[in-house]
Amino acid sequence: MIAAWTETAKWWNAIWFTPKPPESLWNVRIACGLIATSHFLALLLFGSEWIGPNGWLNVEAGRFLIGEGVDGTGSVYRWSILYGFPQALSTVVGVGLFASIATAAGLGARVSPLLAWFCMSTVHHRAPLLTTIHEPILVAMLAYLTIDTGRLTWTFRPGLASGQSRISVNIVLQLIRCHLWIWIAFSLSSMLAIPIWWNGEAGWLLIQEKRGWLHLTEGWQWLAQLLTHGVIATQAALLFCMIQPTCNWMGRWILYLFLFSVLLLLGDWMYASVLFAASLAVWPVHLSHRNSLPKSQHAPNK
Repeated sequence: MIAAWTETAKWWNAIWFTPKPPESLWNVRIACGLIATSHFLALLLFGSEWIGPNGWLNVEAGRFLIGEGVDGTGSVYRWSILYGFPQALSTVVGVGLFASIATAAGLGARVSPLLAWFCMSTVHHRAPLLTTIHEPILVAMLAYLTIDTGRLTWTFRPGLASGQSRISVNIVLQLIRCHLWIWIAFSLSSMLAIPIWWNGEAGWLLIQEKRGWLHLTEGWQWLAQLLTHGVIATQAALLFCMIQPTCNWMGRWILYLFLFSVLLLLGDWMYASVLFAASLAVWPVHLSHRNSLPKSQHAPNK
């Protein structure tokens, strides 16, 4: 029994507390920063129409929708400075935009993702009714990056592509992996709880609503049903590949199929982008470090 517990402890420590090089996080950080930048740009252009001082969802409407003063609504946890200072929306969005750009560029260390997370959470708590499907994952990933942002890795600048391995880098990677696995598991289970995902009608209904990129006539309804079952199958396969090392290599291609199906049925490129960014913690995109080496190391041996 003691030997079994010892092996379990070693396995647990190996997963969570093995130091990883900071380059392991560079692609995740850049992807999150770019997606957050797009998110704040949209808020900068259209946010005031909804949650500005004179927006459709003014402060009074916002307080009503979060159930303020009603027990069991959790309104006390939806704190936002925009309730007290609605005119500060442009400031919050501006700070979030610059923080997101800095996160993508690797500037500001932990402060940049922290500010981006705070500004995004502030807007989210102010108008939860407007929350899109990609926001919860993006907010969580920004929070994880406050633990460690990795290291700036621009391949055209020598000396920035290496650094001492850290346990905190691995912790961030594992947190994102766990979050992605749980998210897909909940997505799959929620679909399986609805009959239309069993009989294949879900995809056809989404296509009829013209929410995605795919438009079919009645004669192609079988293709929509096939795509519906494909969404279920790819998610189940992703969950298996993420926990089975021998099948991990297939996970990347299954993920691409799932993301493509998301675009076909929903047309939500932000959601697809966030899922891809999170998947980089599982299936990183390795770029050549040839240009990051000193010129003397590029010279051929003589």
